[in-house]
Amino acid sequence: MWQEQFDYFWDGRRRLVIGCYDGAERAPAAAARPALTVYSARDASFQSDATLVDVVDATRWRAGAAIFDIPIEHRFLRLTASDGSALTLHLGSEREQPASGEYRLLMTLLPESNGQEAAVFRIASLSPRGDVERLAREQTAAAGARLVWAFGQRRAFEQSADGALVAKIAPARRIFPAYQTRLLLEARALDTESAADTREAPFAVMQHWLRENGAPRAALRLRVPDSLEESATLLGRASVALVLNQRRRLRVWMQEQKQAGEAIIDPLTFDDIRQATGDPGEYPDAAETTDAVVVANLLNLLLDPDSPEADGVVVRRLQEKNGGALGETIEIDFYGAALGDEIGLVSPSAHAGDLGVAPVDPGGPPFARLFRVEADGLSARRLSDDDPLLDELLRRAGSATARIGAGAAARAFAERAAGLKGRREKLVAGLNEALTRAGLTGRFSAAGLWEVFEPLQEASFAALATEASPTVRALLQQSGGYVAYATDPALVGQFAHGGALAESASTLRVGADQRGPASLAGRYAAACGAGGMTPLSLGAAEQLAALRALMEEEDALVLRDARIGLSPEPALRRAAARAARQLAGVAGVERAIDHFERSRDAESAAALTDYLAARRAGRWIAASSAPALGQLVTRAGVEQEEAQTRVVAGMTAAAAAPQPAPAPSPPEKPKGFLRRLFGG
Repeated sequence: MWQEQFDYFWDGRRRLVIGCYDGAERAPAAAARPALTVYSARDASFQSDATLVDVVDATRWRAGAAIFDIPIEHRFLRLTASDGSALTLHLGSEREQPASGEYRLLMTLLPESNGQEAAVFRIASLSPRGDVERLAREQTAAAGARLVWAFGQRRAFEQSADGALVAKIAPARRIFPAYQTRLLLEARALDTESAADTREAPFAVMQHWLRENGAPRAALRLRVPDSLEESATLLGRASVALVLNQRRRLRVWMQEQKQAGEAIIDPLTFDDIRQATGDPGEYPDAAETTDAVVVANLLNLLLDPDSPEADGVVVRRLQEKNGGALGETIEIDFYGAALGDEIGLVSPSAHAGDLGVAPVDPGGPPFARLFRVEADGLSARRLSDDDPLLDELLRRAGSATARIGAGAAARAFAERAAGLKGRREKLVAGLNEALTRAGLTGRFSAAGLWEVFEPLQEASFAALATEASPTVRALLQQSGGYVAYATDPALVGQFAHGGALAESASTLRVGADQRGPASLAGRYAAACGAGGMTPLSLGAAEQLAALRALMEEEDALVLRDARIGLSPEPALRRAAARAARQLAGVAGVERAIDHFERSRDAESAAALTDYLAARRAGRWIAASSAPALGQLVTRAGVEQEEAQTRVVAGMTAAAAAPQPAPAPSPPEKPKGFLRRLFGG
């Protein structure tokens, strides 16, 4: 059964993918896949707002996958094949998934060295009863250096109460590379239970320090969304910050004491302590620098923990993983921080949301997140945009970022990160070659953030363009290429069939603003310059009939030119098309109006005048009104012809009437003698 052979992926919002891939099972050939009509609705009975969202046939299957959007509030879909078999999709959260079922992992791979494909897709089926995330990671690791992208989701097939087959689908989540969001900081409780120090203090004041096990250690836990290699760019832009407020206040106090002529103190230095202990390698829990602000690049500290930048702070990679076994957790130990100091992260290039604090973010400028060391723990602090400390932190962080290490560890790390980027670039290059062969000018880009279905979408569009005829390729190019396809893939997919309406449009307009509540038929008409041609209140079956009429019938052109709306009823649509041919010429309609005005038929003249005004204003006339208007034009023509016939007949009758006899000429007078003699 095709229902269980296909894979159905949902991004958790409005986009779905239906495809069939090799791997766990052998995928049927594209020619053997059934044509599907896809509807969506708010409820399982499909009584509430049922909408046609896609029509999938052999042309779409040759593109590898059917990709389409549903209204954001719809959670039920019905897929119906031409033989009447059907499947209902129920979209929900992972919590709503039953214990039975499976986890489907779809991997995007680079082709083999001698492969002709631009991309290879493989499906893996995993049992949801085990550690799914670990199993998925094992699958991606086994894929090796060919792996570019992977995502997965849970699904389960059930029988409904009426015996129909239902597939419950959870949102798809990206597995590789792990989903990047932001760097999330979490304050750890102050460590006041450190092990007792048995050393003998060289100074009496330090003896109290040792007896109290030292000052509490301030530490932050950093949640890294991906592996360190995948997060190299993100980590390289961030720096740890330690603001020694006690030291700053001490310096201010000493300045005030000097100005007042009072005694000042001479703080201990590291050299003093090393001299007293006799150990040149002594490193007390403090910052050795004389500055009051310490800023060090986070990536440098991870690559080289012994870096001179690591002054008063140490970074450790923990074994603990983030939720779902994704990403890594890093502990930042600010051992040089004291009561009243501030610790945190700063990133001069951060955008809103790149840096965050759990469980409650304090807000403020996106460039920094700081905590203040207080007696009872760490407290998140909200910086203001005009805080002078922020300017100093950003300046120092910019300098620290420019000093990212170039040692062997850094080079190896960069090579691994570049390898992930190189795979994506190689995949995109292969797909761009397909676009070049198809004659399309647009190109895919490996830069920026990809949506979860991005590789599938790009491969599908490239296949669609490659398989298309020159006429269809021109339509794809005219509609906006991949940008339009990514915006509304179901609509652009219908252009692959050609059609008189699409081919005659001066410009095909595809935009997110047209994807709202309109049905697929309505969006198709709007893209072809006939927005509003289909009624808004059509049922799901009527939407399908309207779409087929728009794509397949030549009458759609006549109706569009006459601004006559499309009816899903074939008989009414044919009658409206006949009327549209009568109304096609504006001059003919104007002659009809003139005729009725001269005939003093004000009602008929007003009806045609209103139609012509609406047509010129770009409004649509209902298909049910068109036959009457067409009959008026026909009647006007008949009446004009009859009137002309009567005029001609009158002229002919007048010409054939008998003419009166001519008057007799007067008798000739007798000529006189002289005139008879000389003539005249």
